[in-house]
Amino acid sequence: MTFKKQLLKLLASPNYRPMKQHELARALHIESKSQRTTFRHELHELERDGKIARQHKNRWALPDSENQISGTIRIMPKGGAIFIPDQDGEAEIYIGDKNTGTALPDDQVSIEVFHSEYAARRERRGQKEMRAEGRVVKVLKRASQQTVGLLKKTPYYSYIIPDAPGFRHDVRVENKQDIPENHKVLVKLNAWNDPFQPLTGSILEDLGASDAPGVDIDSLLREAGIEEEFPANVIQEAEKLSDGIVPEQLKGRRDLRDATIFTIDPESAKDYDDAISIEPHPEGGWLLGVHIADVSTFVQPGTLLDQEAFRRGNSIYLVDRAVMMLPKELTTKVCSLNPLNDHLVHSVELHLGSDGKMLDYESFPAVIHSKARLTYTQVQQFIDGGTSHGIPEPVLQRLENLCPLVRKIRAARVANGSIEINTPEIEIKLNDRGKVEKMTPRSEAKDAYQVVEECMLLANRAVAEILIATEKPSLYRVHEEPDQEQWDNMGMELQALGIPKLPQTRQEINEAIQMAKGTPVEYTANLAILRNFKRAEYSSVQTGHFGLAFDDYTHFTSPIRRYPDLIIHRMLKAAEKGGQLPISGNQIDAIATHCNDTERQADELERKSIDKKRMEYYREIMDTSATATFKGFIVSIKGKGMVVELPDSLQRGMVTFASITSDWLEANENMTQAKTRGGKVRYTIGDEVEVALAKVDIARGFVDFVLANQVAATPRRRPRKRRIQPDLKTGRPRHKGKRRRR
Repeated sequence: MTFKKQLLKLLASPNYRPMKQHELARALHIESKSQRTTFRHELHELERDGKIARQHKNRWALPDSENQISGTIRIMPKGGAIFIPDQDGEAEIYIGDKNTGTALPDDQVSIEVFHSEYAARRERRGQKEMRAEGRVVKVLKRASQQTVGLLKKTPYYSYIIPDAPGFRHDVRVENKQDIPENHKVLVKLNAWNDPFQPLTGSILEDLGASDAPGVDIDSLLREAGIEEEFPANVIQEAEKLSDGIVPEQLKGRRDLRDATIFTIDPESAKDYDDAISIEPHPEGGWLLGVHIADVSTFVQPGTLLDQEAFRRGNSIYLVDRAVMMLPKELTTKVCSLNPLNDHLVHSVELHLGSDGKMLDYESFPAVIHSKARLTYTQVQQFIDGGTSHGIPEPVLQRLENLCPLVRKIRAARVANGSIEINTPEIEIKLNDRGKVEKMTPRSEAKDAYQVVEECMLLANRAVAEILIATEKPSLYRVHEEPDQEQWDNMGMELQALGIPKLPQTRQEINEAIQMAKGTPVEYTANLAILRNFKRAEYSSVQTGHFGLAFDDYTHFTSPIRRYPDLIIHRMLKAAEKGGQLPISGNQIDAIATHCNDTERQADELERKSIDKKRMEYYREIMDTSATATFKGFIVSIKGKGMVVELPDSLQRGMVTFASITSDWLEANENMTQAKTRGGKVRYTIGDEVEVALAKVDIARGFVDFVLANQVAATPRRRPRKRRIQPDLKTGRPRHKGKRRRR
């Protein structure tokens, strides 16, 4: 009988009680070293196959299928993990370090739920029961088969320290390539089923020296499995497309080349996919034209360009570069609406009343000749009454009509319930070494940006109504309203900030925003509202857009950088011709799901790229100016401390209660205040505090602050480095000095 059969028989016996590995070996009379090695491997194979489970304190038993849940594991940089069940509505479960098994960040796993001894002790003392804990029983699916890390070498083996903050296992690698130490490398992971054995892998790519410009962002992209460069065959297909217009492409198009059409974009824009025109309407009011680059003419279904655009889903805008959805041959030449050139577009013309109300609309393919490329800065100068903006006279006349009209349109939208909230953004300027040169809140020309935004919103609404009228499957941009828990959290946080509002509608949110406007808590109140919103997404079901207060809405205006917008252009063309839509309902669902995923990934990568550069900046400050202090606001309160955000850089960090020596503080039940044991409130979300840097851990992705008035009481000391020598026999690290008795 094999060890596996013996084990399963033993564990299934009625009198069996969970045993540790050496106890199982003794019970099965396994004595020789070779037998024990075989037994250990078979034990972990059974665990990998889900036939047995590791329990508390590394004891083994048959799995309790009734007590197992599948889901995703999120490993926390500072220790422990959070398990997110697959089933909606189920509570998250904490998993301690010793119970993560062979799980790696974002793996799909099966866990066994139990109640911790600490929770039981609290319950016996009459305190609130803590949430249940879990232990990983089986890894169902790896989130990734590769990782990026910093290459290190010993005389006996090489290993990498992974970049991902939640990836806390070093990876021993095959050192077959002559790659210098301290280079970033991409590693393919080998199967890993035994947590007592090292995780191993093989080097796929040398990304370069860790301190070389751009390597840190290259590493982020490789970690996410994203290739910045396009495949050669996709480039070849793009190069075959002419940036000139051929006669066949003009058939069926409306010729608008004589119209005064212009673009308005940021100073740093590399592609221009939307243009605007405005003229008096013959029947009174205004004729507003929104002209969008006709990407669908050049990117045909089933082509290599189309397949690659779908795979990418959208462009990604990082702190030092943009990873485009389409090759630059298309984005900067063929499709981009560069001034003083003929370009193919898909236009929406809207008949607006003198009050800005939409009276009628139509869409059609067209050809235009943009008369000018304006920047937000130029338009803002014009709005502010400046005269040195350099805007051509014909375009200037149109702006004089457009800007007052846009103000009316925006006012009507807000009056209808559209939520007016400013989302804080940070602008980072890098030097030629990839280091932060300057970091400031983004000061985009607000009024100029709103001119373009309102025009695009009108066009998107019109296209949504056209597609809905076909009564056929389509793709929409939707935004669900907050669920009840989010409404409750929003109200609780606003109350803690002194804003007497418990919003349950859009109108009440806007009232709360107005109450906070111009007060010291304005910034924190906006954050409290924003973090209790759901994400906007693409969907095949039109459920409306909560934030904008639109019943019907889609996204038609960004086909160069969003694949769903490209699909909507194809659908719109079919609807205009009264023909069969070029895509089925099932395909629409698949596109929406995939592009929502790529959009989330793009947002996460953008955030990570900013976080990385920002933490490098504060790390340098900490190394060179130990006494530097910063003004910040408490944006949330956790069980262990207060999260403070610096408004000038949006950097967040934790001030732990343990670092505040003047009081013993605890978070209140609602996590809105920090109180003393006597119940006196010391800190509330929204309070302004002065902080100093306590720790900047770039590897694990977090910053810790200390209150400025506590710096002298809690001096920072750098930990003394201990040299760790490898064991000469095994090559594993060993600690010098005597082992402490336990």
